[in-house]
Amino acid sequence: MGGGAGARLGARFLPVPADCDLEVGAESVAEFLGEVALLRRRLDAIAESTQRPRGLVEHREWLVRRLRNLEVTALHGRVIGGGVIVR
Repeated sequence: MGGGAGARLGARFLPVPADCDLEVGAESVAEFLGEVALLRRRLDAIAESTQRPRGLVEHREWLVRRLRNLEVTALHGRVIGGGVIVR
């Protein structure tokens, strides 16, 4: 997600450097979902404090979509008893 905003909020998994994959083991999917929820609750602060090549409103909407995609992927991983890989 860039800018280290997630790390400043206590996030362990996010942000991920652009040149790396995010791998979350099956045993950590619940923690990952909690982190996504944490970032969603702080979305306005993250949108305002991270670099963006677009306007604030568009950047916030991009973050909403990205977090939702991560959540859907993690929920699917939980259902099948697997982990998550985000590229």
